[in-house]
Amino acid sequence: MSYNWNFGIIWDYRFVYVYGAQTTVALSIVGAVFAILIGLFVALARQSAPKPVALLASAYVEFLRNTPLLVQIFWIFYCLPVLTGASFTAFWAAAISLSIHFSAYFAEIIRAGIASIDRGQTDAARILGFSYAQTMARIILPQAFRRILPPLVNMIADIVKLSSLASVIGVYELMHSINNAIMNTFRPLELYSALAVVYFIIIYPVAFVARRVELRLAKR
Repeated sequence: MSYNWNFGIIWDYRFVYVYGAQTTVALSIVGAVFAILIGLFVALARQSAPKPVALLASAYVEFLRNTPLLVQIFWIFYCLPVLTGASFTAFWAAAISLSIHFSAYFAEIIRAGIASIDRGQTDAARILGFSYAQTMARIILPQAFRRILPPLVNMIADIVKLSSLASVIGVYELMHSINNAIMNTFRPLELYSALAVVYFIIIYPVAFVARRVELRLAKR
């Protein structure tokens, strides 16, 4: 069976790809920034907080890592407004979901990085009169950051990929935008093929940076 390809349709919908890519990038950046910030606090809570707080942080991580992101998106968009009366736009519901979901993974990465630093450095900082915050900010976290940077960057690439799930609540990111175009044109082969290329263009630089950083750090 032959198929008559019509790649001109991709050019006709080029602005749909551009707008969708802009939304995908914006959603991914917001999700990544807040996920890292939340993950940092959760990691510090698991590492150094009193036991009840550490247990809550552990439960937070385990629950989020073992429930699907799609369910979390639905819950925040549909269920949270019912319980609290606070509603979010589809974009912000997706951004919050990505932030919370990936914060659990970032927390584990950061916690592992902190744990990899020799305990003696913390003890030495205390002897010198450094507070806990000063020890973390000036001694532990800068060293840990070098070790966890490659997995952090790889996780950001995963955020870009999974941002496509935002299409289920109507965010006009790449997947949702192209699905609408396919409904109008009945040309899934051309449009989905081009969609894969656009995702590659967005994600590959992130993955490339992660590999380069990993190789550079390995030489030190």
